Amino acid sequence: MNSVDLGGINFNALRIFFEVASKNSFLEASNKLFLSQPAISKSIANLEKDLNVKLFYRANRGISLTPSGEILYKNLKHVRDILETCQREILSINDVEESHLVVGVQSHIVRNYFMNKIDHFKLNHPNVQIELIDSTTSNFIELLENRKLDFVIDSSPIESIYNNISIEPICSLSTCFIKSKGNDFKINSIKDLEKENIILPINKSSLRKNLNKIFDDYKVSIKTRLEFDTEELIIESTRRNLGIGYVVEPAISYLIETGILEKLNVDFELPKLEINLVKIDNYLTPVAKLFIEEEIINEN
Repeated sequence: MNSVDLGGINFNALRIFFEVASKNSFLEASNKLFLSQPAISKSIANLEKDLNVKLFYRANRGISLTPSGEILYKNLKHVRDILETCQREILSINDVEESHLVVGVQSHIVRNYFMNKIDHFKLNHPNVQIELIDSTTSNFIELLENRKLDFVIDSSPIESIYNNISIEPICSLSTCFIKSKGNDFKINSIKDLEKENIILPINKSSLRKNLNKIFDDYKVSIKTRLEFDTEELIIESTRRNLGIGYVVEPAISYLIETGILEKLNVDFELPKLEINLVKIDNYLTPVAKLFIEEEIINEN
C-alpha cells in the first residue's frame, strides 16, 4: 500500500469535502461555500489523488460516500467537534462571564431540580449563555465523551463503557401516587393498586424502572392503560380522573396545596429518584467548574 504525505493535504479541500459529504450534494455544498460546482469537483478530485483513494461513488441518481470517504468524514466531524469545544474553552478562559455552558439534562429534572440552580446562577452571572440538551442517558454519555456537553445531570441508573466518566450522587427526589380530587380510591396495601388503572411513565424511564422493581418484589400485577414520556401528561390525565398517576413529588406540590390533586398515602416505601452529576474532570471548562462549585457542591 502506498503511503500518504498528510503534510501536503490542502485543508481547504478537506473543508470542501466535509460540506459535500454533509449535504450529500455537490450543488448544496457549492451554494453554501459560494464556489462553482466545477471548482468543487476539481477540489474533490485533487483530494482523492492526494490521498490515493476514491471518496465518493458517483451515479446518475447522486453521490454517496465510499468506505474511505466514510472514514474521512467521521474523523473530520470529530475534529470539528473538538475545535468547537476548544473555542468554547478558550472563550471561557478569557472571560468566564461571557462564556457558553452546555448541560445535558432531561426536562422533568429541569423542572423539579435544575431550574432553581439556573435561576440562582444567572443572578450572579447574567451574561453566561446556558444551553440545555434533553436526550436519553446513553446519548448524554456519548455527547459528553465527544465534548459536546460540559456535564450531565441525570437520574440513576447510569451505565457507561467509558472509565473516564465520574458519576456523583447529588440529591434524591421523593415520588408518590396521585389521584384527582373526586376519586375516592384508597390504598390499604400495595395489592390494591391491581384494582385501579395506573398512569405511569414509559418503561425506559428511570422512574418506571425503579417502580417496576417494587412491583416485582411484591409480586404485584399492574393494569397500565396509559403511559407517557412527560410528567405533564401524567398529571393532566390524573386530573381528568383517568386513573392513578405516579410522579416525582415536587412536580405536584402546588396542585396538592390548591386541592386540585390528592396524594395517596401508602404503607410501603416508594423508590426515590436519585439525581447525579455526570462529568469528565479533564474536560471541564472554567464556567462548568464555576457552576458546579456554586450550585452543586456548595448545596451539598
